[in-house]
Amino acid sequence: MQVEGVALVFGAGSGIGRAVAHTLVAQGLTTLVCADIDLAHAQETAESSYEVFAERRPAYEATAYQVDVRDEAQVQEVVAKTKDRYGRIDICATTAGTPAANQTAIGDMSLEAYRSMDEVHNIGCFLVVREMIRAMASQKPIESVTAGRRRKPARGSIVILTSLASEGAFLGVGNYIAAKHAVKGLIQTAALENAGNGIRINAVAPSYVSGPMMEQFLDQAPAVKAAMLGDLPMRRLADPEEVADAVVFLASPAASYINGHTLVVDGGSSLQLSNQPFS
Repeated sequence: MQVEGVALVFGAGSGIGRAVAHTLVAQGLTTLVCADIDLAHAQETAESSYEVFAERRPAYEATAYQVDVRDEAQVQEVVAKTKDRYGRIDICATTAGTPAANQTAIGDMSLEAYRSMDEVHNIGCFLVVREMIRAMASQKPIESVTAGRRRKPARGSIVILTSLASEGAFLGVGNYIAAKHAVKGLIQTAALENAGNGIRINAVAPSYVSGPMMEQFLDQAPAVKAAMLGDLPMRRLADPEEVADAVVFLASPAASYINGHTLVVDGGSSLQLSNQPFS
């Protein structure tokens, strides 16, 4: 698995986004742009990326921008700045989002709670995908070589982090479920519309992923933690790097004939999911 060129990662400030950024660098990326609602965290990811095999590539460069994916003007500005500075964007990955922190039945849910999830996941994804399609459509297709094999010329690849929530339903988090299902439909449609233009669009749908927020939540809710781990055949959460590997694979030329696909990364949990953690 090898990547090259310029990558723009939304949500790069922490967790899976940071893991995606560093994995891209480890696999050969020459230019990394980290975008996050928290500029300081995005800068930390960019700065720490120089320690990831960057000594082998003296021309490697990383930079950071602040962005709220819910804001149309901010998304447009980050994409434009990246394209103007580096001439093209070969890879875009977006992991920006917020977890479903509260469990509320649809009948008891406020419009504000429903809308907030839609804005950050569905609308945020739409704004990123739309701007990236526009940016990539205007750049020259490039031929890649992977494992000694030449790949068809392509303009770029977009990978969206969704969730296992896009593949079914969980009780009490209908706002999150609806937003993720909408994102999957957006990805499939955009992939069809751009397949002939050398732009691939795919998604990665993980189940529960370890990280500070998840660990803190589970430590405070031992019953939920026990039920959640009981739903996982591998009896553990996914590591952010395991999810990042899937994102980078789909972004790479190794996945040159994969388009409009959602790659589930759940350790087999969807084969027996009981819904207990949210019942």
